[in-house]
Amino acid sequence: MNKNIEGVGEVAVPSTPKEKIQNFIYHYKWHTLVALLLIVAIIICSLQFCVKEEYDAYILYAGSKNIGRTAKDGDVAEIATVISSLKRITDDFDENGEITLNFTNYYFLSAEERKGLDDLNEALLASDQKSISGVLEHSEYYLLFISAAVYEQYHKVGDEELFISLSEYKTSSPDIELYADNAILLSSTEAYKLPGLSALPEDTLICIRRPSVLGGKSKEHTAHLENAKMMLENILELDLD
Repeated sequence: MNKNIEGVGEVAVPSTPKEKIQNFIYHYKWHTLVALLLIVAIIICSLQFCVKEEYDAYILYAGSKNIGRTAKDGDVAEIATVISSLKRITDDFDENGEITLNFTNYYFLSAEERKGLDDLNEALLASDQKSISGVLEHSEYYLLFISAAVYEQYHKVGDEELFISLSEYKTSSPDIELYADNAILLSSTEAYKLPGLSALPEDTLICIRRPSVLGGKSKEHTAHLENAKMMLENILELDLD
């Protein structure tokens, strides 16, 4: 049907579905295109956020050793050497034929450790020490290599111990040295002979943290905890002779 509007003339009113679609596209094609592009962008971002890459192991170091993150004079970066050695005590837990490792490290110095030290990386210290508490308590990192100073400052959360007891391992590995019921001195294990790990301070402790109340009981976190225990067993069974 055509309607005659005064001053305009005849205006064709779409009557069939095909005509209505064509009319809509003609008037709103750019609006529709922009909206579709926005929807696609949101979907892609959501998928990238939700699909998190999984690793066989999540390991954390926190202490007075500022592990070099960049290579110098053509040498391998110090952090790459540490990761390579840590892979020797990591299993292919997801059985995909490849050992993958998520390693993070935090630079931490107590007030006592700061005394007499020059050229401190104050920016890195401030940034790392601001983040370390939350990471220790609520992250996927369960196998920890930490300094005695970090242990003393963070091993208690309220009245609860942050780390699980490791005293049972003393029975099967009598040569290891316990710093506390829930900490083993790295230097008392064979792993301390590995490249990169041998450069860590002698007071470096091995700990396994308890699951947090925030998501710590999930299937994912339970797997991370069990993997950490198996890696500790690998450390204690390591024989480099």
